Amino acid sequence: MKNDKSQQPTEEIVGTVVYFETEIEIPGWIVRSGGSGFFVERDKIVTCFHCLAGYTKMAVTHVDTGTVYTIEGIIASDYENDLVVLKTAEEDTPFRLSNSEIVEKDVQVCAVGFNGDKKNKIEGTVRGPQSPDKRLRLNLLIAPGWSGCPLLNSSGEAIGICSAGVDSKNIGYAIPSNTLKTLLASTASAEIESWSTWRKRPEVLAYTAYTVAKMHNSEVGIFRRIWWGRVKGASYVIRAFLKQKSGDYAGAITIYDKIIEDDKFVAAHKVEAYAARGIANGKLGNYQKAIADANLAIIVAPTTYTGYYSRGYTRLRWSAAEAENGNHAQSRTLYQKAINDYTESIQLDSKRTLFWSGVYLNDLGWTKCLMGKLEIEQGNTTAAQTLYQEAVSECDKVLQSNPKGAKLRRVATYHTRGIAKVALGEHTDAINDFNEAIQLNPSKALLYYDRGLAKKALGQHEEAEADFAKATELDPDFEK
Repeated sequence: MKNDKSQQPTEEIVGTVVYFETEIEIPGWIVRSGGSGFFVERDKIVTCFHCLAGYTKMAVTHVDTGTVYTIEGIIASDYENDLVVLKTAEEDTPFRLSNSEIVEKDVQVCAVGFNGDKKNKIEGTVRGPQSPDKRLRLNLLIAPGWSGCPLLNSSGEAIGICSAGVDSKNIGYAIPSNTLKTLLASTASAEIESWSTWRKRPEVLAYTAYTVAKMHNSEVGIFRRIWWGRVKGASYVIRAFLKQKSGDYAGAITIYDKIIEDDKFVAAHKVEAYAARGIANGKLGNYQKAIADANLAIIVAPTTYTGYYSRGYTRLRWSAAEAENGNHAQSRTLYQKAINDYTESIQLDSKRTLFWSGVYLNDLGWTKCLMGKLEIEQGNTTAAQTLYQEAVSECDKVLQSNPKGAKLRRVATYHTRGIAKVALGEHTDAINDFNEAIQLNPSKALLYYDRGLAKKALGQHEEAEADFAKATELDPDFEK
């Protein structure tokens, strides 16, 4: 009889769950919130970064006994993975941590401990196996207050830390336990950082600014909220976008700085500003700053696509630069991370903004083409073939779902698919794609040049030379 993993009961829960009460004082009112956490070592508690960042006071309480723990400070913090580990003066029973890499699809899981009650739990299943740099996706909704709870398997072991949910899809996300294990390994020689010092970290200050802006705009009068949120804020964002579009990246960054620093702007505009400033910094070659901005966008809005798209965009360009400099290992790592970010971006794009415009899928396809080229250069033919086939598939999705989309986007998609098909040896099909692209944009030299290469591979030398000549005619500086 087939084992039905979705029906396996969770064993008796052994481990200590805690409840966080947090508070921030804003002129005119005090805002209180809460979250969860659990012991992972006898004197260490884990919770989510977003449960603590943005608040100035906290209390940590045992969910069963009501005992209040003394927090000595922060022993580890990882804002990219939404984790914080706190050192306690008292000791208590930790949960066993399982290997999250072996978690299978449809296996039953449960989260426990919400609102200070260990008996309060929600059950569900895993939607699919874990992928690199991603959360576990769950068929259960992680509502506000559940963040930081342990996600347990049928043996009562923690396979993740509950972190976020999407109401419209009734799904949840959890940080894999192996990510936590990596962070815990760093605590052996780590110094304890005081709560007040940790709150001054740049990533914490950024999240605090976002939180304050969000609270501010939920409390001020309706007319003021409309003015700042929909009129003035939107005009600032549009001005920055226009500067960025014209190539004035420094000017755009100045406006983004204003949006980020001013609490009067709505939280959504701050997320856009972080993500767009990241892309602008990437355009200027400031890759470290660009990644930091994208990370901040993800910190303040982990369930929206904006920050992930920005980070993927930067990693794509950074990886290409590393490849040109001969740093192939670093380039491969960045390409893979860009693919992961683009994939995460479209999965979070609930309104399918990127999908219908073709922005995301073509960028994903092009990234796979570039990584395939790198693998070919390194002699990894099989890996390259897989990447090129996946690139064709991504382009197919764009063209099938939105055949009458923006002209320039369709040009880029046909070109990307043509490049991938050339690499797969499908030169005739590639020429057809280049023909489509040229019909849409007959003034782009690169399209003729790449079509010429495909014709040359088929032995059509005269036609190939004609394409090469046309490319040079359109762009005298174009190099073969």
